This record gives sequence, structure tokens and C-alpha cells, in this order.
Amino acid sequence: MNTIQDGEIVHANLKVRHKDKTIVLKEVVYKQNIERTFYRKRILDKVRIYEPVKVINVEVISRHGFEHKSINYTKAIKNEEFRNKITGSYD
Repeated sequence: MNTIQDGEIVHANLKVRHKDKTIVLKEVVYKQNIERTFYRKRILDKVRIYEPVKVINVEVISRHGFEHKSINYTKAIKNEEFRNKITGSYD
């Protein structure tokens, strides 16, 4: 088991447990959470699983960093300058 911190996003092969069956999901993007569950409907529908599954093992292929937790927003300011139709320069 490779160590992954909470909130870290990795590209990995996952080994998951669903109803006493072990299933390997290859090359998925996974973000570790406290419950260690995985639910991406698009991926799990292909193997006919319709509920969150428990992650048993994570084989990390590459690490992509952490989720962005900033609550600050930037404000866009409209440009008040006008272009000259003939020269194309700003007036």
C-alpha cells in the first residue's frame, strides 16, 4: 500500500472490494478521503457496480498534487480604454 495523504490526487491502479469480490480498476484518478471509498459512476457502471466501493489497495502510477482549498476569488475589472478604429492604438 503506497502512502497517500487525505486530499491528494493520484493516477493509480485500485483494488476494491464489493460484496466479497475483489475487483482491480486500472489507471483511474483517485482522491483519498477519510472513508477510503471510491465512487466514479462512469467507471463503476462498466463493471456493473452502482454504489460506492471500499478501496483495499492503491498502486500509485503518478501523483498530481492536492485539491485546491482556497476560498478567495479574484474580481475581473473591465478595461475602460477604447481602440482607435484607424490606427488600432488605445485612446
